[in-house]
Amino acid sequence: MNSPRADLTDEEIDAICAGLTQGAAQVRYLQRVLKLPVARKPNGRPLVKRCDWERAQNATRPANGPNWTRQA
Repeated sequence: MNSPRADLTDEEIDAICAGLTQGAAQVRYLQRVLKLPVARKPNGRPLVKRCDWERAQNATRPANGPNWTRQA
């Protein structure tokens, strides 16, 4: 069985940062827009932990935020 990698692949990063090709621009987008903790690989590309990405995807709303499940 192949277990998932601990970090996102370059292809996954490219899909998330569609349109951004430079590593520095991708790092800025991931940090500033998506609020993810990002490290850098030696080649300058972003390094994102898979658990951080999945946590960000599962965070639908803040715990103290509004509950929009009912219509007005």
